[in-house]
Order: sequence, then C-alpha cells, then structure tokens
Amino acid sequence: MAQSPVVIVTGGGFGIGAAIVSELMEQNARVVLVDLNEAPLEECQAKHGVGRVQYVVGDVSHHETNLKAVEVAVNTWGKVDAVALNAGIMAPVMRIAEVEPAAWTKIFNINVVAHISMLKAVIPELRKTKGRVAFTSSDAADKVSFPAWGAYGATKAAVNYVIKVVTLEEPDITAVGLYPGVVNTPMVQAILKGGYNNGMTQEELQRYIENITPRLVEPHQPGSVIANLVLKVTPNFKGEINFWDDKEFACYQ
Repeated sequence: MAQSPVVIVTGGGFGIGAAIVSELMEQNARVVLVDLNEAPLEECQAKHGVGRVQYVVGDVSHHETNLKAVEVAVNTWGKVDAVALNAGIMAPVMRIAEVEPAAWTKIFNINVVAHISMLKAVIPELRKTKGRVAFTSSDAADKVSFPAWGAYGATKAAVNYVIKVVTLEEPDITAVGLYPGVVNTPMVQAILKGGYNNGMTQEELQRYIENITPRLVEPHQPGSVIANLVLKVTPNFKGEINFWDDKEFACYQ
C-alpha cells in the first residue's frame, strides 16, 4: 500500500486553512501545519495524533519558520508531497495616499515573500516527489473594483505571477492557484463591520457589502477543493488559476 501523502499547510489554524486540513484528514494525509496561533494546531494534533499531525508555530514571513516546517516534514515522514500556500492577510484596506508604506511592506512580506520563502525551502523536496503546490489567490488580482484594496490586490497579482514562474522553472512540480471567492471568515466579517482601519467611505463600504454578501461562501467549500488539488491535481493543470467552483476544477470539487 502506498504511503499516505505529506502536505504542508500555511495558515492552517483558522478559516480556509482549517478547512483544508479537515479535508486532508478525511483523505488520510499527514500534515505539517504552520500558523502564528498554537491553540488550533495543538487541538488538531490532539484529535488526530502525532502520527498524522505535526506543527510549527511561527510567522511565515520569517524564513526560519518555513525551513522548520520542511525540516519537520522530512524528519518525521521522510518527504513532502505537496504544499498549500494559504497564509495571508487583508490589511491595509486603505487608500494609497493615506497608508504608511510600511503597511504595504508587511502585506507583501506575508502574502508574497513568505510564499517565495516556503518555495525556496521546499522545492528540493517537491522535485523528488514530483509534488504539487496550491496557492490561495484572489480575483482581486484581476480587477480593481473598490478603493482602498490596492495593497491586497497587488499582492494577489504578484502571487499569480509567481504561479506562472514556478510552472516555467520547475517542470516536475505542478503549481496551481485558486480563487476562493468571498469566504465567510473572521477577516471578511471584520471588513463588513468597518474594521482594519477601513479606507472606504460609508457609501463605498455599503456598495462593497451589497456586492459581496450574496456571494459569501463557507470555508469548507474552497477549502475542500484546495485539499483535493494538493493531493490529486495532475500535471496538465500546471499554471491554472481558477475559481473554486469553476468547471475547470470540477474534478476536484
């Protein structure tokens, strides 16, 4: 019998990340979870056992965190089959003229540079296993719909470019991106309530709420697709970036 796959999941404690992990557990994967918050990682390990779940508590924008995650996977199970690059933040939701440049630096470090860091650490292992990488991206990369979303959209545009670069540079690795849509997570709920030092006017915020509320999906919907992608996506999907419910990903829904 083939050994169950080994998957690293960043941002694995809450929201979409936790949903990814839940589906991976259902499919008998072994996981290394990475998150800033230890409590949900510890709970997951207690539920499923150390033979199924290992974790690293740390900031993914620090290279040592990602190096440690790969080290834990290899030292525990001897390989890495796949990575779900899910960690990310939304702030600053502010206009360019009003935001400190350091806030853009922070979101790029977490949403983009952290992915590069993990790839740097894990690509040698993924080459051995002809592995898979799934990036949680966003259609904010493709269109500018609302003021104050420049930083977030720019990071996701960069993520999409990185997917294409990995596809070009690593012929033995299958990299794909997924647009989860508007997911009912604490981050989105905070935006709806005017959090994150919201840079939209009340009128703009109301238009945003009216636009996204009918489209809200629950974390398990895109999360299960991401889990299936990291476990099963085939090389003919290299470089694909689609919504979780697009027909192109139908076989992974």
